[in-house]
Amino acid sequence: MRRHLIALLCVSSVAAAEPKKPKPIDISPMIDNLDVFKDDVGNYFVSPRPGIELKAAEQWVFFGDGKAMYQQRVIGSSLTDGRHYEWDVWAPRAKGLNAAIIDLNAGTLAVICRPKEGKHPLKQLAADEAKTMLKRASFYPPLWTRQAHLLARDDDATYYYVDSLRDEFGGNGFRLFVGPKGAMKELPVANTAVDSAGEIFATKSGQLKLVAQDGKAWWTKGGKKTELTAVDVFANRYVIYRELGIYGALGAVCDDQ
Repeated sequence: MRRHLIALLCVSSVAAAEPKKPKPIDISPMIDNLDVFKDDVGNYFVSPRPGIELKAAEQWVFFGDGKAMYQQRVIGSSLTDGRHYEWDVWAPRAKGLNAAIIDLNAGTLAVICRPKEGKHPLKQLAADEAKTMLKRASFYPPLWTRQAHLLARDDDATYYYVDSLRDEFGGNGFRLFVGPKGAMKELPVANTAVDSAGEIFATKSGQLKLVAQDGKAWWTKGGKKTELTAVDVFANRYVIYRELGIYGALGAVCDDQ
């Protein structure tokens, strides 16, 4: 469970506006250096052609439905022999992996979403088809703007979950969800305290409150206090991003897994 050694944050309302929809990325300077691939369920992948410097190549890795394409968050990469690129991309629905793997080897693209399944080769679009798709599609920065912050559950399998805006969007903007898997409901958060002593997320009435401190968590409803089991958000990212049933499309590789 993350703890924040920062000054006390208490606000009367923690509702935060979601980031505005970003402007499309202009791919026209690179369009002749991009290839397009498709999987067997209709997802499209765009990658740079071999020969581009490793760091520069990361910004041209996209995934989407062919109409809206989203830049992938690359969290690790490698380049071998100048032609074999491997990108580790943020993909919380890649079960059993810390990241999905996009493998570009001499112009052939494959993706790994499950460790036991190995590489899944993709079909490359012909040059004219690829050019048409690249010109018609809209290309955007990464779609998902939120991050898991805190997860806990009680002995009856009721989950208590808090997310926030990603750090690059300023953090905070906390949201609280409570309920069993597949039926969680958002409870509007009116007040928070996040400091070195712990974290408090309270509703407007103050009757419903989630408290976390020193690796432990409690749920308070009225005068009743229930001790919860804290759950690691990184180790349980598949539970959070798929099984809890809170989120729809993430714009990330392995989204439909």
